Amino acid sequence: MSGRLLLALVVVSVIAGCEGREGAAPGARSKKAGLAKPAAAAARERTSALPAAVPVALSRAAAEEAAAVQEKDAKAPPVVRAAECRWCNGGIKLDGVLKERAWSQAQVLEDFAVFWQNRKAKTATKARLLWDNQYLYFAAEMEDQDLYADVQEANGMTWTNDVFELFLKPSKDSLAYYEFQVNALNTPLELFLPSRGAGGYQRFGPITEVHVESAVRLQGTLNKFEDKDIGWTVEGRIPWRAFKATGGRPAPGSKWHFALCRYDYSVAFDQPELSSSAPLTQPNFHRYEDYGELTFVGPQ
Repeated sequence: MSGRLLLALVVVSVIAGCEGREGAAPGARSKKAGLAKPAAAAARERTSALPAAVPVALSRAAAEEAAAVQEKDAKAPPVVRAAECRWCNGGIKLDGVLKERAWSQAQVLEDFAVFWQNRKAKTATKARLLWDNQYLYFAAEMEDQDLYADVQEANGMTWTNDVFELFLKPSKDSLAYYEFQVNALNTPLELFLPSRGAGGYQRFGPITEVHVESAVRLQGTLNKFEDKDIGWTVEGRIPWRAFKATGGRPAPGSKWHFALCRYDYSVAFDQPELSSSAPLTQPNFHRYEDYGELTFVGPQ
């Protein structure tokens, strides 16, 4: 029996008890006083006993709902609900090869899922984030058996290709957020979005200045679907001036909300594979209500 059904039955029982007491009163008054006293005492007993069951029912309902949530969470694929963006110790050369010591100190974010379908992503991703006084650094190593990208114009429609995306929302109290993309051809897209309802790519794509710098390394052949590829790596950085509209560089300990996302196109898939580090409850990378929390860890 569900918690809601149990609670409904208890409420019905309380109402029935109250109606029973009201219906018995006229009959009791028509009897002799000696017979009315036991009836009144019985009514008082019912009145004191029935409401005591309500807290019990509520406790059971809460316990059943908590158990249902735990069971759902146990079946859900792992995702990144909280992560650290650690301080970058040492320089990083953008070449698509994550050989610098700094990258080995970054937290590896590899729990990418198609959360709204309650499953893991078909192709694996390992992403990393770092920061210093000048830049936010990002890197991702991605499995991909069919490398595809043909958008070459900066701030073009790169999401129609194999692409890695970053969504960053500096403040939960503001509607503004940012979107950055790099496709497998190393074409960037950058958007500052004052709100989700302001006009999106069509309005802000042409007027957003591109600050992101990146490098891509392919393990396979681009745009040749007849063969089988291994994957690709992107390495990039975003200057803090790109975040000027929302206050620029964060302070150590600051918490932003974020999602790392992918489009993976393949002749082996019936549909493009959309995956994300965030527990997105809808197939919408702009659903920042579901983003994970990113803490900026300062220099040690």
